[in-house]
Amino acid sequence: MADHTFDNRHVGAPGIAHGGAVATVIDDLYGFLLYLVGTPAVTRQLTVDYRAPVLTGVPYRMEARVRNQEGRKLFLAASLTDRDGSLVGTSTAVFLTVGVDHFTRGTQ
Repeated sequence: MADHTFDNRHVGAPGIAHGGAVATVIDDLYGFLLYLVGTPAVTRQLTVDYRAPVLTGVPYRMEARVRNQEGRKLFLAASLTDRDGSLVGTSTAVFLTVGVDHFTRGTQ
């Protein structure tokens, strides 16, 4: 779980966060979840369902969880709610577990 407030760096339309910024923040939330789970993984598929405009300057609560695992595939889900608890967005994702060397290849 995390709280996030989108600001003017995230504007897509006046007063509204760009959908790509919202997706990026959700993808980052999944990354923190995987850190807590202790499983290095990479995004294979990310889907966001925008149920209401995500406004700038408004705090949102984001929650993510692991729904299932099948071999290397991790199935994740997230929600984005406003301060009244109204659902403004949901997401599902598939991540593939990888070895730590995946992140160091090509950096020498």
